[in-house]
Amino acid sequence: MVQAWKFPREWTVEELASSRAHSEELFRQERKEEGPRAFESVYREVEPRVREVLETTDDLRSLNGQIFIYDSSIWRALRYFCAPPVSEEDLWTLVGQKFTTVPAALADDTANVISEVLDPVRFPWVGEERPPTSPERESAVMATTALWSLELLRTRRRGTASKRQEAEVAAALEQIGYSLDAKRGDIDVLDVLERASYSRERKVAGAKCDVPIRLKDGRLLAVECKVSNGPKNSWKRLIRECGGKSETWRQKFGTQVLTIAVLAGSFDLSCLVNAQKTDGLWIFWQHDLSAMAEFVQSIEGS
Repeated sequence: MVQAWKFPREWTVEELASSRAHSEELFRQERKEEGPRAFESVYREVEPRVREVLETTDDLRSLNGQIFIYDSSIWRALRYFCAPPVSEEDLWTLVGQKFTTVPAALADDTANVISEVLDPVRFPWVGEERPPTSPERESAVMATTALWSLELLRTRRRGTASKRQEAEVAAALEQIGYSLDAKRGDIDVLDVLERASYSRERKVAGAKCDVPIRLKDGRLLAVECKVSNGPKNSWKRLIRECGGKSETWRQKFGTQVLTIAVLAGSFDLSCLVNAQKTDGLWIFWQHDLSAMAEFVQSIEGS
């Protein structure tokens, strides 16, 4: 007898529009409430480190390999003194090797690379080979701290929002009797995960999955948690990332895997409509996880 699979429902355009509007309003409220306070907190955290870097390097005029021996993590901070800020990957490419601490053999090369791309607008005294004036130094501290704080806040927001989504998905599953499988190894065969259980972030067929769920009928429900800060970003988060992973997992497991995107934030309506046309991909919202839980609970063992 052929198994009659159940699938999540497809939302109407009107339902998508309503949920989208509610999600966007929640996002606006959260940003208004946390924005200035969160930025101020990160700014106060970062500013002492900016001043410490300037002191250690004699206001960037003594930037040499010895500083990485004296302060092994200073290379991470110095990336934000460049114009534009240099990512870790870019710095590794420029130096020619990946590292977590600067190897002694590459210390001078790393110092030279950073020296060549220091921001001449924030630090004009470096190119003019003179000490900074007090106003120049304070202006540079403020600008560098603000720049670094913004990047750090964005990174933390993405991580915090995703972890919060994952925790809420887990709580919804626990309420309907699904249990946590604490293993973190790759899922290359479905039976690695017990039925009626879920796992934390884990690779499924080589691609990271935020919350893998093994349904009672044996299928795998791959949950991707996505927060978007605007319509343009939503296409990347939902179509490219979720749709791409859905295709990867379907190539491995066929119809034995379903991918759902748990969404929060601001999403373009046409993006949501297009996502529902993607094979193997369905949509749920963080503000209404009861809908996801109802679907999971409706699946009976085979």
